[in-house]
Amino acid sequence: MGTRADGLRRLVSPRSWSRPVRFVLTGLLVLVVLFAMGITAYRTLKPAETVSRADKPVPSAEPIKAIQYSELPAAPLIVEGRLRVYTEQRRVFADTPVTAQRMNTPHWSYRRWPAEVVSIVEVEKPASGVGMSVVITKWSDGEIVALDAEKGDIVWQAKIDPADGESFAGRRTGAKTMWLPEDLFVSASTVDRQPVVIATGKDVVEGIDPVNGTIKWTRSFTTEPGCRSNDWTGPDTYFVKNTCAKPATLEMYDAASGVLLSTWRPPGASLGTDNVSNWFIEPSSCQLGRSGCTMFKAAPTGEGVVSYTDAAAGLGTITASYWSLAADRTVKPEPVADKDTVIAVGDVVAQQMTGGYIWAYSRSTGKRLWMSEVSGRLIGGDQRNFYVINTEYQLLVLNLETGAVTSSTELRIRPADRFVYSMYYLHAGYLVIERLQTTKESEIDDKYYFSQDTVVLVGIG
Repeated sequence: MGTRADGLRRLVSPRSWSRPVRFVLTGLLVLVVLFAMGITAYRTLKPAETVSRADKPVPSAEPIKAIQYSELPAAPLIVEGRLRVYTEQRRVFADTPVTAQRMNTPHWSYRRWPAEVVSIVEVEKPASGVGMSVVITKWSDGEIVALDAEKGDIVWQAKIDPADGESFAGRRTGAKTMWLPEDLFVSASTVDRQPVVIATGKDVVEGIDPVNGTIKWTRSFTTEPGCRSNDWTGPDTYFVKNTCAKPATLEMYDAASGVLLSTWRPPGASLGTDNVSNWFIEPSSCQLGRSGCTMFKAAPTGEGVVSYTDAAAGLGTITASYWSLAADRTVKPEPVADKDTVIAVGDVVAQQMTGGYIWAYSRSTGKRLWMSEVSGRLIGGDQRNFYVINTEYQLLVLNLETGAVTSSTELRIRPADRFVYSMYYLHAGYLVIERLQTTKESEIDDKYYFSQDTVVLVGIG
């Protein structure tokens, strides 16, 4: 028995195996382990899409009061006055109601992996209530996904060739991704005023119907790669600067059809070094980010252009002039506008003067309409009011026709709060502002943001 048992132990003991057998078995074991690791890695890292749809109705919009409502850790878009939509690096989600004091459990959420959120815009259903509001998201792999704002369901999907290096730029709050999207824009048709979403990718731009995702038009610029990165939309036009042309040209396309309307250069633009021929231009008086911009400002050179404030201080002489599209969609000058901060609403243009006071003029006649009795930072306007934040951290509402202050809202949650800001969002009777310790973007988050719940939401009333 002992001899038989000893033989069995030698048979199962690796020490008794010949070297070739040990090598073969070891190799098989390594392959099994690697296969198991590969299966685990694939399950963990494989592309995935997760939809958690809403399981309850959205409450009706509440009457808006001129009060503080919320301190939030993230920057929302407001949809229909009923939903707040947020973004993270790989997730888009919503909560409700808009007036909730804190961020609530998500009403719905949508997640993709490993792609990152690049841009988000929202298109609300018309006042008639027919149709649905959609949240349109663009991802780093070029996927464009439209979500039902109320339920979170996928409404349609499209794809565009992504530009190199696209990634999530929203840091901790998502503000830049939501409030300053760089490659999703909203405009409208001149014929029926129906909205058009314009998406850009690698040397390509597309006009998309936000209702069903139909590609209305496509413009490919592959013959001149990398030349059209400075772009925006007006109320019914897509603008893009072509830096391959010498001097550079501004190309203007009909938002609904993609037809090239015309090209333009500022008077005095000339050949020269790239800094000269690539003249200065930027959009102005925009509804959100770089969408719905009423005007733009341009200088005939890209070299030595300074702000109006710096020019007044003797720090330079070249300033940009303001321009807009006339009714016939030709470029016309805006001679009344001559300050750094300008907001145009219809025929009224408001400007922030030296000292922070607001003066309003008629764009058509140049006549001064009113001067504000209060000073502050001009941040926006609509068909009824202009909006100013003063040095006491109060939001002031100025009547568009008279400049009179009609209401004010305290932006400080605590009297001792002191903060700076660079990004804010005005929509549907609410102001949302991202509070910071500094505007120096190179700072780490703990030194950059004002607090953990760094976003404050107030009603305008």
